[in-house]
Amino acid sequence: MGFLDKLFGRAKDTAGEAADAAVPVAEEAQDAAGRAWDEASETAGDAVDEAKDTVAELTDGGEDDDPPADPAGSGPAAA
Repeated sequence: MGFLDKLFGRAKDTAGEAADAAVPVAEEAQDAAGRAWDEASETAGDAVDEAKDTVAELTDGGEDDDPPADPAGSGPAAA
């Protein structure tokens, strides 16, 4: 029985050491994933802003604030 106790005791110690060694690696992976998420969110936000600006320029006639001409000539009647 002493042999088996020693064998299982060593296996338990080895697993604990491996788990302790894995903690910093796991924390580093979590940090890297968090940074990647932040960068992806920022990039997506920038893309949305750019798309909104492009749509606004196309629908509003760009940065020109002049109102569009009245093609039907339906202005006020001349007196």
